[in-house]
Amino acid sequence: MTETRPFRWRHIRPADHSVIPWKNGGGITRDIVLLPAGSGHDDFDIRVSLAPIVTDGPFSSFPGIERHITLLHGAGLELVFDGQARALERLRPLTFDSVLAPSSRLAGGAVEVLNVMTRRGRWQAQVLPLAGGSAPALAAPPGGHVVLHAVRGVWRFDDGSGAPRLEAGDTLMAEGPATLHPAAGAEGEAIAALLSPVGGAAALG
Repeated sequence: MTETRPFRWRHIRPADHSVIPWKNGGGITRDIVLLPAGSGHDDFDIRVSLAPIVTDGPFSSFPGIERHITLLHGAGLELVFDGQARALERLRPLTFDSVLAPSSRLAGGAVEVLNVMTRRGRWQAQVLPLAGGSAPALAAPPGGHVVLHAVRGVWRFDDGSGAPRLEAGDTLMAEGPATLHPAAGAEGEAIAALLSPVGGAAALG
């Protein structure tokens, strides 16, 4: 008999973030989620974080980690992989092997990005942008999590889940059998990540 986990959610506000230096010392990151509990920046399975990028320079290398990076704010950003530049479109996630450690190139001043990072072979992520007037229903994958980060507007969940409303900058992390129905005004913008365990990866609390 398969055990069904109860629906649970965490409301994470900007004041709850942990601010740490980049692994290579080139900047700072605001950690939103770091799992499993008690893990560090060398042995995490899931990491969701915000990072301002204020100068051109190299990313840190994270062997075994898949990174989904999304440009949230700023004039523009390119990532350079072995001389080949990839331009990030705002709210359009780009996925790459984090061991590659590309260099960043700013188009016109500082930017802010959201990173969703998962350990290959244990967890995988699907990252997608949401618009306030047409956001899809979101359900945590079996044994997994759904994360919604509000970028603009006020996001509500009028679906009986009990999930709180989110102001811009807030994050909701949920797990369990409930389906979330996020909604915001026409100006609303958010990024959602569906986090799924691979094979026998254990659920993370």
